[in-house]
Amino acid sequence: MSTDFQENLYKFISEYLANYGHSPHYNEMTTAMGIRPTSKSLITRSLRALNKAGKISLKKEGRKVAISLNRDRKSLPLIGKISAGLPIEAIEQTQCIDIKELLTGNGRYALQVKGNSMIDEGIYDGDFIICKKSNTANEGDIVVALIDQMNTTLKRISFKVKGLITLIPSNTEMKPRAYFPERICIQGIYIGLVRLS
Repeated sequence: MSTDFQENLYKFISEYLANYGHSPHYNEMTTAMGIRPTSKSLITRSLRALNKAGKISLKKEGRKVAISLNRDRKSLPLIGKISAGLPIEAIEQTQCIDIKELLTGNGRYALQVKGNSMIDEGIYDGDFIICKKSNTANEGDIVVALIDQMNTTLKRISFKVKGLITLIPSNTEMKPRAYFPERICIQGIYIGLVRLS
């Protein structure tokens, strides 16, 4: 299990590689991590730990060490499809799709959109949406909602009508639908999407 220091070092290396296209020097790493330039052993130990954890690869190039990121860890479980039209049966899958590190994090997962009820939000049929697991939502959030423990759908949620939960499509040709709270189980909050063209 990586330490906070190792995770911060990994983040610095990721950003450095993205900005400059080559590995940072030890002095740059010690400066970025706020430690003395003489504390290279802490950097070395952390690099070895990150390498052992499979997050980076180290390659000796003369007196320097080249660092590269192991991209295969940038994935989220693709657990099924979600309706953006009429609700569809929720079936769990076991595939993975690669996602930029920016979209990965604790409790996040991907779903593939089927339907056009969220097109006014820029969410189209075939898009991969990124969601964060949550069983609660705020007024106006776009949520993954399980209806009657059977069907999932992606809609904007509203609690404005007393005693009801309203699921609102973002398509002018479709109408909102209101449900008694016991019929709705919130399974996640929409946070972004990936479109494969």
